[in-house]
This record gives sequence, C-alpha cells and structure tokens, in this order.
Amino acid sequence: MIGVIYDDAYLEHKPPRYHIENPSRVSSIMSALYQRNIPIERPVTNVNEWLVKVHDLTYIHQIDSACEGNYVFIDADTYVSPGTCRAARLAVGAVIKGIDKVLSGEWNAAYAVVRPPGHHVGRSGRALMAPTQGFCIFNNVAVGAVYALSRGIDRVAILDFDVHHGNGTQEIFYNDPRVLYISLHQDPVTIFPGTGFIGEVGEGEGEGFNVNVPLPPLTGDDAYQDALNRVVWPIINEFKPQLILVSLGFDAHELETIANLRLSLNTYAEMFRGLRDLIGMVKGVIFVLEGGYNFEVLSRGSRLLVDIMSNRDFEIDEESTVTDPRVKSRVNSVIKEVVGVHKQYWHIE
Repeated sequence: MIGVIYDDAYLEHKPPRYHIENPSRVSSIMSALYQRNIPIERPVTNVNEWLVKVHDLTYIHQIDSACEGNYVFIDADTYVSPGTCRAARLAVGAVIKGIDKVLSGEWNAAYAVVRPPGHHVGRSGRALMAPTQGFCIFNNVAVGAVYALSRGIDRVAILDFDVHHGNGTQEIFYNDPRVLYISLHQDPVTIFPGTGFIGEVGEGEGEGFNVNVPLPPLTGDDAYQDALNRVVWPIINEFKPQLILVSLGFDAHELETIANLRLSLNTYAEMFRGLRDLIGMVKGVIFVLEGGYNFEVLSRGSRLLVDIMSNRDFEIDEESTVTDPRVKSRVNSVIKEVVGVHKQYWHIE
C-alpha cells in the first residue's frame, strides 16, 4: 500500500516573479492524485532536532533570517519567501512521516509530494563548490536518512533519479558506509551542478558507497535501462538495504526543457516496478519529489507511480525512446567505466 504526504503550505513557497520552480508543480500532482482513492496525510511538524543533525546551525539561521523579509534570492537560482521556512520544514516533515508510516508497517511505500526540493543542499548550503543551491533549501532526503538510522535502520539506500546530480546528498554521506548513494544523471560537464563524476566513489569508511552514473545528453529509454540493469539493481541487491529513499525527479523526461535526457514514462515505470519488487527485501520505499517542471509529466508520472506501487493496471500513452547508436555507444562506455571502478566494491560486471 502506498500513501501520500502533502500540505498546502508547499504552495506558500512563492517566487517573486516567474520561476520554473513554482507552486503549480505540486498542485498539478495533487489534482491527479486526489482521484486515486489513496490515503493522504500531513507531515510531521516538529523537525528542528533533525535539521541540526544534517545542516549547520549557522545555515539554518541564515534561512530563517531570510524568511523574515519579503523576498530574497540567496543565489542566482534559489529564492526565499515569507512562506518558505514553514514549507521547507514541512518538506522534511513529510519524509519523516513517510518513514514512520513504513516502519510501522501501515504502508509499504510513501510519496512525499513536497517543495522546495532538497538534494542540492549540503551541510551549509551550496555543496561541492556548485554555483547555486539549485532551488533547494533543506536536504529532505538526507534528513530522512539520518532519521531512519536513528530508528534502528542499519542500511539506507538513496536512489537519485533526478536529471541533475544530488551534490548535497553526496557531500553529506560521502564518508558514511551506512548510506549507499546511487545517482543516474546527465553528464555533469553539460549541466548543473557540475558534479557526479564516476571517480567520486566516497572516502574513508564510505569508499565504494557513492555510485555515479553520468549519462550523455540524448540518452533514451533503452540505454538508461541498461544502466539500471547493469549497475543499479545489482548493487542494491548486494547492499541489501533495509529502507530505500528515492530522490524522484521527473526532469529526465524528454518533454522537459531544463535538461537533455530523452526518457519516456516507460523508463519511470521500469524504475517503479523494480522498486516495488524489492519490497519484502526492504521495509519500504519512500519517494521524495525533487525536480520536474512539465506539469503534464508531473501529473501523469505521479499517477503512474501510485498505480504501480498499488498493483493497479496502468497505461502509458507514450512510445519508448530509442537512443541514437552514437549516443548509445557513449552510454555503454560510461557503464563499462562505472563497472570497472566499482567492481572492486561490488559484484558487477
């Protein structure tokens, strides 16, 4: 059973002018999900004790101070409005609520329909020398992972399917073997935040627990699914996580204008089915909204997620995309290199 966590406070994180990351993103999703007859609950409200376990107190105070004004751009991409601090805390609270629901056995999957997104934020804001925070305020998934570890979970996997690398999440867990971070994203040479190269594998005790699969622009369904089958699922099965958190970005879809991958919803369906099939090995899966700016893709993709995780029949009114042979050759080279780097840590070939 999957449930949704949502709060109208997410609508109060408002841009001062047109901005691609705006309240209509979650409105379009919830308009679709209200028709699905699934449980919808509100987030946990008291999250400060968990925020300080992930973010520096100075950074939290900086955000809180910014919320006291009218509108502030804390960098070229990322804004803070009077409603941002409540929305951002409730975004964290939605992930915590989803974990509680899964660990109690009431749900086996949860979908946190939240904003602002979070995976670009490190301990003190911008992460790994990125130029901006990429629309993010607090790292919702990272706080969720720390919370899950405090609840007695020993191994957490974070799968990041956003088109952009989650530089903040990588930074936070780079030395932590309890958290496996796997990210499939567009080649960082071609897109923000410019991080997520294959050689970034973790450090110290965390070496080998950070897996990046940077894919060239114009990668389609067939090549992306090769990466899932040859890298992601084998490592997940070997790691044997007790809980999976998913940084879910719909911005790898071919209709998105912010990036250059060419996925259809057929690949998202493959990802959702693969995660559904892991339930039993894991206590549950918590999906957390990150990017995705095409309202139709957001709504259809979210319906697809809920239907698959509920074992309902579904239809995908899109043709699968096929990768150009020259691009697919580059994808195969990337996969080969990832395998070459990580086979010393995992049984992949």
